[in-house]
Formats: sequence, C-alpha cells, structure tokens
Amino acid sequence: MIRGKSLSAVTVIALLCGVCAVGDSQESEVCDSQDRHIILVHGGITTSMERVNDAQMNLIRTVVTEARADLAAGAAALDVVVDAIAVMEDSGLYDAGKGSYLNTAGYTETDASLMEGHTGKTGAVAAMQRLKNPIKAARIVMEDTRHVFFAGPTGEEVLIGLGAEKLDDPASYFVPIRTADSTGSETGTVGAVALDRCGHLAAGTSTGGYFGKMPGRVGDSPIIGASTFANDRYALSSSGRGENFIQRSVTIDIAMRSMYRGTALQDAADYVIHRLIGDIDQVTGAIIAISKDGEIVLSGTNVIGIRHGYASESGGVTIGLELP
Repeated sequence: MIRGKSLSAVTVIALLCGVCAVGDSQESEVCDSQDRHIILVHGGITTSMERVNDAQMNLIRTVVTEARADLAAGAAALDVVVDAIAVMEDSGLYDAGKGSYLNTAGYTETDASLMEGHTGKTGAVAAMQRLKNPIKAARIVMEDTRHVFFAGPTGEEVLIGLGAEKLDDPASYFVPIRTADSTGSETGTVGAVALDRCGHLAAGTSTGGYFGKMPGRVGDSPIIGASTFANDRYALSSSGRGENFIQRSVTIDIAMRSMYRGTALQDAADYVIHRLIGDIDQVTGAIIAISKDGEIVLSGTNVIGIRHGYASESGGVTIGLELP
C-alpha cells in the first residue's frame, strides 16, 4: 500500500488487474482518421457443395453488409469482429455457438478466441458447455480479467460470474448442424477480421470443434497464433484440422513470414496452407486475412472452398466459396 494515501476503488481495481495491457481504454473511440476500412468473415471450409446452403451464404452477406456500415460510421474493429461472430454463433447455421457439433459423449463444447492488433490484447475460451456466445466470453477474458485463456467448467463459472450469458438448458439450445447420422468430417468454424478507420486491426474465431471429437478435445480456434492472430499490420482467422494448425502455429507463421521475410501476405499464406498443411500434412484447411494496407487474402487446401464474404470502402459486398 502507498504510505499516507488511501486508495480509490479505481486504483484498487488497477492494482488487482496487475498486468492489464498498456493502452487499454475505458470506451471504444470513434474511428474516422482514414477512409480505408475492411470486413472479411468466414463460415468454415467445405469439402462438398451439398453442405453449402443459401441460408449460410445469405447470412454472411447480411453480416458483412452491417459490419461495413458500422465501420464506415466509425466503429472499432474489435467491436465489429465480436458482433459479426456473435450473429453467426446465434444463427445455428455453422459449427459455432448454437449450431456446434456434438462430441462423442453427446454434448457440445465450444471454443473461441479474440485478438486486437494494436494493443496485443487477447482473450480465449475452450471446452465451454453452457455459454451462449463464446466470442463474447473471450472478450470478457480480454477486458475484465488479467488473464488470456479460460477453460472447462471452472473457467466457465468464473466467466458467468463476470457476465457471460449462461444457458439454463444447453441440451435444448444447441442444434448441431450435423448429427450422428451424418458422415464426413467437414468443419464449419466461423471467424472475422476487420480494419477500422483508426487503422486498427482485430481478429476472432469461434467453433464447436470437428464432428466426432473426444470430450475435452481443444483445437486451434482458441489458440492465439494457431487460428486467430492480429498485430498492427495483419489480422488472420482460420478453419480446418485444428491439430495441424496448432502444430504449425499457422496464423502467426504466415504473419511472421510476411513481416520478417518481406513476403507478400498472399504468398506467405499460400506456402503455409498449400505446402505445409496441404502437401505435407495432407489435411484440409483455409485462412482469411487482411493487411493494414488493404490487402484481402484467402487461401485453402484440399477443400472446395471456404464460405466467405468481404467488403471495404471501395466496393460492394462480395460473397463466395472460391479460393485463388
């Protein structure tokens, strides 16, 4: 304690926070210092056109349209990423939130992560069984604790106490987009990356994991640098076979190849995704990425495509599956 002075509540909270990131702000600033802004979202890879439907693609169009309007009006990239992913979680159309797959024990465990580029702040959750919006819980981790990662039932209880929305009856809420009668191992993770008019970047990813996973399994989606990554130059989110994305530290590898080697972001992404994940590991995967300079990158391997949509200040909304 500081001698001779009483501590205010704000000071006590600051001391308890301990290692909270430098540069934290109490309110989101209005971003209008530049015209450039970008939103890019994905709804997971697909290995079969039969598993892509109009509702999924139409929701992506709606999410991108609304996100671009928010960015144009000065919204922060972090807010836009969280809002976009939460809508996709709530839809039940993807392997995230309401539509998450069941594990082999017959219940849902969800994962999510979030990162803000210019501050380096992160938040992640894994193996959550009763949370409506894992991406919002990840933001609570980021902003309301001195930690970066909460997992399992104990972590879930803490986050519920901090305001994460709890499901009273998870079994009736979750409506998996694939059931035990389905075949295959296609994933439908969701993610978003955004550049705001302050020039700030953010990225987030949310999933229910792949179909038929063992209870307690955690993939790449809540792992910073494996699935989600953002710094002051790039923002990335992935979908694919999580074990390999963790082993390869895929998104941070792509970002660092571009930063330290001077490799174009698309070329760095293609090398990691096509060569390492595709040719060597022989698994499926894809990433979405944007740069502070306005580059939009898509890369995938051993898949038909990735459900995606994007928009910027310079063009209309684009949705599709195709990869370069």
